[in-house]
Amino acid sequence: MRYRPLPDIPLHVGDALPFTVFDRTGKALLVKGHMIDSDLMLVRLQERGMVEETVGLPRVDATRQDEPRPRLTPERPAVKLRDAQDELTLIHRDLLAGTAQGVTARVSALAAQLRDAYEQDPDQAMGLLQLEATDHRLSRRLMHAAVLSQVLALPSGLAADHRLSLMCAALTFDVALAPMSELLAAQTTPLSDAQWRAIQEHTLTGVTLLERAGVDDPVWLAAMRDHHERVDGTGYPRGLSGDAVSLEARILGIVDIYSAMIRPRAYRDAQPSRIALRDIFLERGQRIDERLATLFIKELGVYPPGTMVRLANGEIAVAVRRTTDGAYPQLRCVIGRDGAPLAYPQIRDGRNPETAINEIVPVSQYRAGLGSLNVLWARGGSAA
Repeated sequence: MRYRPLPDIPLHVGDALPFTVFDRTGKALLVKGHMIDSDLMLVRLQERGMVEETVGLPRVDATRQDEPRPRLTPERPAVKLRDAQDELTLIHRDLLAGTAQGVTARVSALAAQLRDAYEQDPDQAMGLLQLEATDHRLSRRLMHAAVLSQVLALPSGLAADHRLSLMCAALTFDVALAPMSELLAAQTTPLSDAQWRAIQEHTLTGVTLLERAGVDDPVWLAAMRDHHERVDGTGYPRGLSGDAVSLEARILGIVDIYSAMIRPRAYRDAQPSRIALRDIFLERGQRIDERLATLFIKELGVYPPGTMVRLANGEIAVAVRRTTDGAYPQLRCVIGRDGAPLAYPQIRDGRNPETAINEIVPVSQYRAGLGSLNVLWARGGSAA
């Protein structure tokens, strides 16, 4: 049997399907006559649904054909993550080549988009980037760090202009390592002397690149230069300690540690978020600012948005929103106990013994079968 994409007809929530809908492998998702019961189901059908090639278009009810087509795209942060990633990669390339023009404006515009996305829906902004943490691509990791910086910046009372400067620093803090970032992620042997020097000097090198491109924001430059300094004086490049390390640099240091740990390296798998947060907890008050570390862990919760988990019944779900209890995030099931992706995510209750969280699972194992990630945060959905 041959299949084609779902016909472009004005389906509505509340309609009965006029045909059976299949996935791309030919497995039936919803049978003819099934009621479309939510915007979320409608989005998923439009994104992934297929019908038999012999199916003709159903006759549209004349009383409804003049109705405006409903908006099928769920509400989402005000930034296209892949477009932002491409732009950041270009900025890094131009900085390294010494051909960058208007860097302050370009990076600030990108930071503002990410800031707006976070303020519009913090859980979605964090969750989308957490789910994309399947490799060590530099631009993707720095975007994640920029969004995570707001988890600490807002409750720390940073002024709006300092928050934006902090995000700019997050988007550029490892630019000097861009030419070797992929190699470092794949390397299983000890660092060479040249690599070690490059790493020890990368914050100063990055500041030089930015200053040559016309960046003169002192908050941005200091946060970038000092994000590897530690409150006990064991960091680099200058061995600063205590309050000599700016608040912005201390924030950036924490999100740098977290965003790096949850990504895979050749010599280790990606660390589950719980392990990364545990390591930050153990360093609090020593190398890492105690108040900021405690706040970061409290704000993210046990299962930060975008964490993929296995439930007691064998289903795979995604933590989509934080709650007042960090151990029980809002969950949406994305893969059934038979291992097949669901037609649309379904709400699950982590307090129910049958759907309680058993363990965190690697996103890389299941990411390919998820389709569009924005649908996880769309309104609607149903419990099952």
